[in-house]
Amino acid sequence: MEKMLNKVLKKITPTSEEIIAEKKMVEEIRQHLKKIDGKHSHIEWCGSSARCTHLKGDKDLDLFIMYNKEMPESELEKEGLRTAKKLFRGEKWEKAYSQHPYIRGIIKGFEVELVPSYMVASGSEKQSAVDRTPFHNKFLLERMTQKQQEDTRLLKQFLKGINAYGADLKNCALPGYGVELLILKHESFIKSIKAISEMNFGHTIVFENQTKEKAKELFEKTNAPLILIDPVDANRNVASALSLEQFERMVYAAKLFLKKPSEKFFFPTQKKAMPKEKAKKTLKTKELLAIRTIFPKNELEDIVWGQLRRQTKKIVTYLKERDFAVESANLWGNGKKALIVLQLENIQLQKTKKITGPLASDEANAKRFLDKKRKIISGPRVEEGRLVLEIEREETSAQKALEGFIKREKKESKLMQKARALNEKGILLEYNGEFAKWLSLYLEGKEVFE
Repeated sequence: MEKMLNKVLKKITPTSEEIIAEKKMVEEIRQHLKKIDGKHSHIEWCGSSARCTHLKGDKDLDLFIMYNKEMPESELEKEGLRTAKKLFRGEKWEKAYSQHPYIRGIIKGFEVELVPSYMVASGSEKQSAVDRTPFHNKFLLERMTQKQQEDTRLLKQFLKGINAYGADLKNCALPGYGVELLILKHESFIKSIKAISEMNFGHTIVFENQTKEKAKELFEKTNAPLILIDPVDANRNVASALSLEQFERMVYAAKLFLKKPSEKFFFPTQKKAMPKEKAKKTLKTKELLAIRTIFPKNELEDIVWGQLRRQTKKIVTYLKERDFAVESANLWGNGKKALIVLQLENIQLQKTKKITGPLASDEANAKRFLDKKRKIISGPRVEEGRLVLEIEREETSAQKALEGFIKREKKESKLMQKARALNEKGILLEYNGEFAKWLSLYLEGKEVFE
């Protein structure tokens, strides 16, 4: 085990050249800030690169422009954006949003975020959500050993390898800060994996000066699968983005890893897409439909993923209301286009359906049941004491139902304006590149670490 983990660590640890380049870039930005007139105080370097828990090749720099806590929020936004734009002058950037807008972009190959933040005495005194971040930095830097920094890298890579890392709306998993806290709580990578393998729904983790009662309170409010109390702000669950699916995937993978440790959990085999003919044959054994859409221009990718997840829930509800049982709904996207892939029990229904009403002796409810407008094919009759009708279905084709959904949503959603419902042939027309690999894995029905 130790030999294998050391091998993995060598692959994922940033080189000394990378670390020097990061420090140099941050210092350049600091010096540039000093030359800009404004009401800012200084820059705080936060995030995994500041704590030396980032992975090789990561070029993210999270920088916070600090302002006096007396400044009104509207002025903080205005000043923060103005100053950040000057720091990004001549570089590629975009406006992003947290509790308030900030600027992110590329400077000399680094993905830099410049976030305005208040200088407060503690995370619990925050005036905006981002104010606690510098205290995350301080908390971890004061407590983590170099060995724990290495173990954090191992756990991050493990979660990346099993596709369960990142609190963004695409992944709905654990953020880097959450991974660092797990290592700090359980002391090492192996102990953390053992702890994860033993977790059950509603598992709670608290730190110094915190109580299990607080964790229980948060669980009762949110029903989240994992409650990981922020040591900087006791009212926050660091694992709030973690979905049930990702929680269970994480626990399942940890159990398998302990039974049979392997590098494949960190670096899963890059499987090739199955031949198109095989995919075609496999599709014939399933009842699959999809909606293909494109990412709207000038929209942040994370926001679009949130919209995609909301639309997916709406689609499932829409189909169920029309008697189409959805067995699973999955999302694939690459920042340019997305497919919502739906597996149904049946994509074609009978023309009629039987509906059962109240007891025949219940005069008032029986009248309401029979007075509803619908095309009756047969009935009413009494079966086991209740009124029964056989009525004509409004829609028998799941594909046509999807087309109806798209038509309905076009007015409200940019995502649906250029969306198309795809049958098996339509899905096969999309079968190339990364989507082909994703669909192959989906059709095989295995996790990447199996």
